[in-house]
Amino acid sequence: MEELLFPVCYNPFGVVYNPLSVASSFELLLNKELFTANDLSFFNELWFSYAHYSLFSHPDKETCLANINSKFAEARKFILQTDLIFITLGTSWVYRLKENGKVVANCHKQPASLFDRSLLSYEQTFEALKHSIERIKDVNPAVKFVFTVSPIRHWKDGAINNQRSKAALILAIAKLQDWYENIYYFPAYEIFMDELRDYRFYASDMLHPSESAQKYIWEKFTESFISENDLATLQNVEKILTSVNHRPYFPDTSAYHNFKKALLDRIKNLSQTYQFLDFSRLLHKLDNIV
Repeated sequence: MEELLFPVCYNPFGVVYNPLSVASSFELLLNKELFTANDLSFFNELWFSYAHYSLFSHPDKETCLANINSKFAEARKFILQTDLIFITLGTSWVYRLKENGKVVANCHKQPASLFDRSLLSYEQTFEALKHSIERIKDVNPAVKFVFTVSPIRHWKDGAINNQRSKAALILAIAKLQDWYENIYYFPAYEIFMDELRDYRFYASDMLHPSESAQKYIWEKFTESFISENDLATLQNVEKILTSVNHRPYFPDTSAYHNFKKALLDRIKNLSQTYQFLDFSRLLHKLDNIV
């Protein structure tokens, strides 16, 4: 969606897998100003936060904090005005620090002896996400939610425990749909498991979706959530992206200048009609072609 110039904001905590950490992320976004040094821990020469994905970790404490807070304020503002929130759940398994019982979003490759591991029931997942939905609707009543379950299997849990984990997530989302209006479910998990069963739809690790599987799921998503008129607009955006990404052999020729002028006119027309599309990145790229 970002590639197609939608105004999007990623989860500022990075990849978060379990429902309690997802709920905690929303709670922190709604309540916390910024993270401080007191929120960090240190292990194996790296500073990190138990609320964040490992890519935020850093040997320098101040750099770690800067990485964590760089997108946090933007996300806090975004959640107050966005129309749509996508929540992808990965696993019902959670890890709690033995020292205080708190669920962590990431163990940061620390010894397993520091954590207690348990499987959430679908009721626990439902209650945690129900609280998040109500908190978000308090500040943004018109927002809608789209839930998905990640099709990536957590194979280290074993085949049976992975299926139990995914099933609990699916049941919890179904109960949320019964409880609220404006809660939608996109069946990425079911599409990948049931429609794309051939091995060519798997990456080399045999767990992640291949590029062709991602493309297929994206097509199903756009058919479900984007109108026919907007689909035609997206096709125009894709054509513009292809043109911008085409690096000319001879940028100083009149032929390229004419091509660039026509391309800028197309961008101008689209941006006037669809003002939410942000073409600044493409315009910057065009300006820097030499």
